[in-house]
This record gives sequence, structure tokens and C-alpha cells, in this order.
Amino acid sequence: MSGPHSYLDVLARVLALPLSEGLASSDESFHAASAGADTLIVDVEKRRYHRVPDTRPLRFEDAMHDGVAQASLALEHSDGIRPIALAAQDDSFWTSLPDPRVIGLPRIVQRHDTAWTSPAPPPETDHSPQSRVVQWLSSLVSTAVLAFFAAFGFNALRWSLEGGWNLLWLLVGLPVFPIFGVLTLVAVYTLVRRAVPPPRRRALEAIHISRDESFRLGEPMAFRVDAMVPASVDGQPAQAPPQIIADLIVQTLNDPVDGDWSLKDQFWGAGRADVVPSTLTGTGERRVHYVGNVTATRRTPREAQERWYLALSTSREMGVEPFHIANVATPPLVVPYQMVQPPDRHAQIDALLLNTGSDLIHKAYNGEDGTALRDDFTPEECRAVFTIDADALVDHAMTTRWYEGRIRTGQAASDDSYYLLKEGPIYRLMYTEGHEAVTVYESPDLRSVVGRYLVAEHLFIDHLPGAETMKVLRPRFY
Repeated sequence: MSGPHSYLDVLARVLALPLSEGLASSDESFHAASAGADTLIVDVEKRRYHRVPDTRPLRFEDAMHDGVAQASLALEHSDGIRPIALAAQDDSFWTSLPDPRVIGLPRIVQRHDTAWTSPAPPPETDHSPQSRVVQWLSSLVSTAVLAFFAAFGFNALRWSLEGGWNLLWLLVGLPVFPIFGVLTLVAVYTLVRRAVPPPRRRALEAIHISRDESFRLGEPMAFRVDAMVPASVDGQPAQAPPQIIADLIVQTLNDPVDGDWSLKDQFWGAGRADVVPSTLTGTGERRVHYVGNVTATRRTPREAQERWYLALSTSREMGVEPFHIANVATPPLVVPYQMVQPPDRHAQIDALLLNTGSDLIHKAYNGEDGTALRDDFTPEECRAVFTIDADALVDHAMTTRWYEGRIRTGQAASDDSYYLLKEGPIYRLMYTEGHEAVTVYESPDLRSVVGRYLVAEHLFIDHLPGAETMKVLRPRFY
């Protein structure tokens, strides 16, 4: 299994369903995943889906039909396992995928837990690692001794069945076997219980969250967590997490040129708050407090569709879910940066050909010294740095023979994206993904191929005036 396809992720968020790991057909044209108690299936190429209630996807299979392999999905149902031949289904079976660019982003699923359960085992502060090893060894030895005597008692009972003087073995077997058999079972149970990780335990109760409702980019947003720590859980003292982690996250829509949209969550700010314990006088309750702040220092992206939310958790480790997720109002736009050192024509050409446009943008707005980060600039501010047109850049690349050393005579390795290939009098612009390579443009005119290579491969060039006529679509491999 792998992560669910982006279409499944968007669909599950729109339907407000929890999503599990995904399955894919052999040609990756169909994807499926469990969403709550149902199964979601998407046809990636035709952008449609089907929801099967009360089922769980098991596996994709290739069924042969008229000599052609067609994807079939095996579903686990309460009545058993049943397959669905997906390629054979008509249009009535499918529903068009909801496009977030039309319906808007799905709402953030808020979470306000009043208790937190620790994934860590109960603390064993009374025993050092060496003493635990000694305990394990002694337990194993004692279990082996008890098992020996239990086996001896069982054999004594078996010997007594031969009659005669062997009946005297009953005097030994009757008390020894039951007593040591029970003691052996208890010892084995203790060993297994010690080997199996203990269950998760509740470590915080009566959680109350408060935060500053005002939120501005670049300004700290204060938050406070108050909670009570249980006295003990299963005889083990509960421990509050030593730290609370706050993340400011913005959900945006990734909308590339080929229309393969997906939702993505970007962390825009992180804060931490250490525990401050206090005990109420006259009671056994232990209360803890966490006070901290989180600041969103970045200014981009500012997409047409975006949602902000605050997530509080105790760790960034895999499997540790936030115990608090709350919407945050989208902050207002900040005043745009002013360019303090506009680059000349030569500097722009060098930066674009050497693929160092980010450094040039940073210098243009900050001068020689500045505090703004490269990621802080909006797309409009980035494009404003480059005033040359695409034709002038291509002319310079041809005059200086910049393309030499970039033209290959054989297929590239799988780690490349775009590259130039020469086969006889024909120049090709190739694109690779994995172990597949396709031609996206070919011509005997080297200049036209170099221009398209620059626009496709180098950042910021595709926004220059005149670059629109040189753009190529990135192929999709499914």
C-alpha cells in the first residue's frame, strides 16, 4: 500500500471522511482507499469517482477480457468478497469529481479534545536498564524451573497409569503437576505481559485552550493550554507531556498547468510551550499550564483559495495526532516590499541562465543586507525583478553558445526532468520521469528547442514576456 492519490485526498476532505492508505491498479488509472466505513474509487484519467458503502478495498486484479487486461477491484463486504470490473462500468456508475477550484476548499475539520492519551508506555523510573535486564533473566530462569517441575508432575501421573508399584507415582504427581502447572502459566503470563507494550494511558484531562483571536502576519499569536493530570492510571503515575507544539498551517490548492490539482498543507510558523506544573493545596489534583506563542513570518503564498488553522500537538513524530485543531481567520495582506536595488539587464540574464534567480530577487529587495527571506516574496514581486523578454534571453544563450554541454546524444538517466537530445539533424526536448522518457518538442531549428528548454526547466523564465509561445506541457505518466 501507499499514500492515497491526491484526488482521493481532496474527495475525502470534501466528504469529511477519514482516509486510509491507498491502492492503485497496475496501470495506476484507478485508485481506491477506505474512507470511514466506505470505499472510495477514482478514475484518474476521466476524473470521476464511485463510493461503495460498507466495504473495504482489498486488492486490484487484472482480469482478461478479449485479450486485454482490465482492472478489477476486490472489495470486502459483510457478505464476503466481491469484485468490481471497473473498466466495464458505464457512466451511471461514476460521479464527476468535485473540483475545489469551482466549489472552494473544504472546511477544516476542527478538533477540540478534552483529554489527551499518551502513546508512550508508563514510566519505569524505579528501575534502571541494568536492573530490568536482571529481572528478565531471573524471570526466564524461574519460569524454566517451574516448567520443569510441572512436566515432571505430568510424567509422574503418566507413569502411575502402568499400575503396580508405579501407582506410588500418584503421591508425587497429584500435588506437583497442578501446583507447578498453575505457577508456570502465571509466570508465562507475566513474561508476555512484560514483553507486550502496555496500553496507551490518559495523561491529560479537562483540557482548556485559549488563544489570542487577533492574528497578523509577522506578529506573535499567544496561546495557553490548561489541563489536569490524573493521579494514576492502572497503578502507574501519569506524566504530562513536557512540551506543547503549536503549528500555524495554511491549506492551499495546488493547481498546475496540466490541471492535476491537489490540496497541500504548508507549515508557516511553529511555536513551543514548556510545561509549568502546579498543585492545588488540599487536593490530590495536579494541574499543568503551557503558555507560548506562534508567529507566521512568511508572506507567501497568498492564493485565491486558502484556509488557515492552528494545530496543537505533543510531538511531531509519526502517529501522534494533534489534540486541538481550530480555524484561524485568513490574515490581511501586508504592504508589498519595495525594490531597493533593481538589477541591470546583464545581471538578469546571468541569473536566469545560471538558475540563480532566487538570489537576485533577494538582493533586489534587500540590497546588500536585509532580513527578508527568499520565500517571503510574492509571485508578483518576483516577476517584477525581471524586465527582459524571453527572446532576448534566448538570443544571448545562442550567441554565447550556452547550450553546449547540455545537448546529449543518448537517453538520460531517470533522475533528470528535461534535457536536450540530438539525433542526426533533429534536436529534441525530452522529459523523463522514473524510467520513462518522452519527446515534448522536436525541430531541426536549435534555437526553438533551446528556447523551450529554458522556459520548461529554469525557474522564473516562464513568466518573461514572450515566453508564452515557447511553453510546452509536461506529460502525465499513468
